[in-house]
This record gives sequence, structure tokens and C-alpha cells, in this order.
Amino acid sequence: MLSRTSYLPRVWLGSKVSTRFLPSASRPLAAHIKLTENCQAKCISCDYWKTRWHDAMDTERAIGLVNEIGALGIGTLRLTGGEPFLRKDIFEVLQRADTSHFKQIIVQTNGLLLKKLHTSINASPISKIAVSIDGLKETNDRIRGIRGYFDLGIEGMQLLRNKELAISVTLNRISAEELEEIATIAEGLGVALEFNILSGSLPFFDGGDIDAMWPERGDVVKITKFLRDTLKRPAYEVDYITRYYNREVVAEPPCVLGFTQVFVLSNGDVLTGCYPLKPVGNILRDSLGTILGSDAYMRQASAMIRRECPGCTCGVETSLAMKHGVSSALFQLRGRKQTGKSNGMVQLEATAGRP
Repeated sequence: MLSRTSYLPRVWLGSKVSTRFLPSASRPLAAHIKLTENCQAKCISCDYWKTRWHDAMDTERAIGLVNEIGALGIGTLRLTGGEPFLRKDIFEVLQRADTSHFKQIIVQTNGLLLKKLHTSINASPISKIAVSIDGLKETNDRIRGIRGYFDLGIEGMQLLRNKELAISVTLNRISAEELEEIATIAEGLGVALEFNILSGSLPFFDGGDIDAMWPERGDVVKITKFLRDTLKRPAYEVDYITRYYNREVVAEPPCVLGFTQVFVLSNGDVLTGCYPLKPVGNILRDSLGTILGSDAYMRQASAMIRRECPGCTCGVETSLAMKHGVSSALFQLRGRKQTGKSNGMVQLEATAGRP
């Protein structure tokens, strides 16, 4: 069995030199679970909130899945949505499952329920809460479609104890001028500032108004300055985002997401870290380990390295870092904590405007 020590170097060789160097099986470092697709926010960029979703993964299967993920040696568990805190059994799942294997348990949330649920969150094994906030008060509430959203998110974070906290902002046209103030707010609260970039190829955007969010040239200048001067992001990353938002031709890096992350939807479908591609299995029929070791998973993960896919920006920060051989990014991938100023701890990934 391939050791964790040699796994990432093999992924790097497979993406840089030839796919024949890739690991023989995928051993993701992070698992993203959608316990629910439902969301109570009404973001202008997506239409998830227009549908009442049936979450086919019941409590017992969710507990079993968390146990499987831990037993597979996957160090980071990330609960997303939809809005994960709409699952009434989320704390039961985390309490009854064996979460001792995880280095991090992250919840990506819209923050609307943090005040109501802060006592349960504080008592849970959740290690990090990332709250989606896309602008200052009026701007954010307009983007997210809920009056009072900004205040609920900020007030909720202030009630959390012994958790790593982050504000996760989507770089967009409407709040491009407010980025510096958002960074100041994050630093004042003592929380990290993460950012996401929009993607026009993700299914959650069907019916959403992504054009209203897409930065124009002048907005891109502000975003570029913010990334370079305030967040001190690497030049290759800033250049990619600048060209991407200006709709210029960009040199897409080989996508390594199939080897670093696995996604499980609330209906049980398993994705190779990529939303536009078809599922490669379903945990209501097979174990996650069986699916990760399947020919279908490996074929699709390898095809993503070759960019034989519709294209998106999901996890592009990982692929860019792997392309440029950035050791700090691999450090983060292993689920270890880094130290630094709160407004410099950044996560770049595609967003659907959710949660």
C-alpha cells in the first residue's frame, strides 16, 4: 500500500511528468459531505434555495460514512451544503461517529443559525467554522437575499468558543470596493479571511444571475490589488485570477482534485472532487472505500489531470500550487495548522454563492 509520505509526490509527478506516475488508487486528503442540499438564503448567484431537496442519506448512513472517512485515513472532514446546519441531526451524527481520526472538521455555513445553535456548536468536535459573507452589511444582504444576514453571521461568530473562524468572501463585482474593509473587520474579530472565485460552469448557477456578480475590468483592478497588496498572495495565483476574471485565455493547471478531495452529495452520489462531471458511485449502494478504489473513480481522476473535463475552477488553488511546487500548499493539504495574520490565511476555491 502506498504510504502517505509518497502519495503527494506521486500525484505531483503524475500531473507534471506523466499520468503513469500517478498513485494506483486515490487516497484523498479531504472529504466534503453535503448532508443536505437545502438552504434558507436566497443568493442572487444560485438557485438552490428555489428547490426543496430530499436528503436521501439518513442519520445512520451519515454516521457510517463519517466513520468510513476516518478509517480511510482522510484527515479533513468538511461539511457543506446547502446549509449544513439545516440538518437537524448534524450534532447527533458528529457525536455518535468516531471523529477522533480527523485533524480538522470544518463547517462551511451561511451563518444564519450560528446564534441559535452556538451552544451545540461549541460542545461539538467541529474545529473550524467558515462563514460566507460577500460584502459589507447592505451589500452582503443584497447578494445573499436575506435582510439581517450580515449581522447574524458576525454576531454568531462572536458567540463561538475554541473554534478556528473564518470569513469566506466571494470575489465579485458588487463588493469589489469593500474588500479592504472586510479584511479590517476580519482582523478586528480575530478571524481568518478566505476568498472564493466564481465559476460559470457549475450546476448550482443554473437559474442564478452570475453575470450580476462577474467583475468588470475596473473591479478586477481592485481585486488584483487586494490580493497582491493586502493578502500577499503569490504572483502566479494573482495572475490566474486576474486573467480569469478578465475572460482572457488562461493556462489551466492539471486538475489534481480527484486525488486530493472527494465529494459526497446528500443523495449519496460520489464525485471526484468535481461538480460538472458525473458521479462515479453512490455510498447508498457501496462503501466509500470501494468507490475510491474503483476503476471508474481512477479513470475519471486521471482524466481530470489531463483536463478531459468540461472545465471549472473547483479547487484550482490546489492545482495551481501543485503545478508550481509550493510546499506550503501541500502543508495545508495534509490538514495541519499554519500560523499567520488572520487576513492572510486564505482559501481559494470555486464557489456557487453557497451556503
